[in-house]
Amino acid sequence: MASRDDIASLNKDFYLSKSAAAWYAEKEFVMPEEQAFLRDYELALKGCSLLDMGIGAGRTTRFLLPLVGDYRGFDYSEEMVRAAAARFPGVKIEERDARDLSAYGEASFDVVLFSFNGIDCLSHQGRLQVMSEVKRVLKPGGIFAFSSHNREKPKTLPQDLSNLNRSKNPVRMIKNLIEYWQGIRNWKRSLHCAEETDSYELRHDSSNGFKAPIYYIRKSHQVAQAATQGFAVEAIYNGKGQPTTVEESDTASSWIFYACRKSA
Repeated sequence: MASRDDIASLNKDFYLSKSAAAWYAEKEFVMPEEQAFLRDYELALKGCSLLDMGIGAGRTTRFLLPLVGDYRGFDYSEEMVRAAAARFPGVKIEERDARDLSAYGEASFDVVLFSFNGIDCLSHQGRLQVMSEVKRVLKPGGIFAFSSHNREKPKTLPQDLSNLNRSKNPVRMIKNLIEYWQGIRNWKRSLHCAEETDSYELRHDSSNGFKAPIYYIRKSHQVAQAATQGFAVEAIYNGKGQPTTVEESDTASSWIFYACRKSA
């Protein structure tokens, strides 16, 4: 039986698939909260050295390349790295794990970005490991920006009919029904990996077909967690790309975007 330490492996199996790589290869947009960050931190990004972590097939790459001076991107999926490298020939894109940044020297980057909740695919210990590595490779006063699932948002169980996509096409509807029942089966197989603590939760959701729990955290706890790792959160954006605060309740945003500053 898998332990909670296997959450990263379960999620990695999902993202290593060719179907996941194909899905991400089609994504060519920045989300509202990312747009807000790019707008508010434009001066900090301009000409900077940037490490783009968990880039998938290069969704964020084409938006960042014109801004930064030195771009490096990586993902732990070989298929996605191959897709990104094909789209951006000559750009430094590598296969790497965010928990091990030993390939990069201390204080190498002005900005580190881990978008689209990539940090949530890890166990709690793995998450702290990433933050420690990011702190090491960031220059003093450097920026670490990432998004993370919002624990204030109500849970949706796999049995909920909202997870069943409707279609008037009978063939498509049969496929949707199969995916719906697969989600329930996946949830049952990894339910023992779920976890609830006062400060965070490992919760199943539909983003990976309910194959493994995803890390959920409230804004107040994320700010506190970042502080223990040597970061001060200086900007928070909700799912609509609007600035928000720790005190402001938010049950609508699926995830929250944080911009942190490494302590000088």
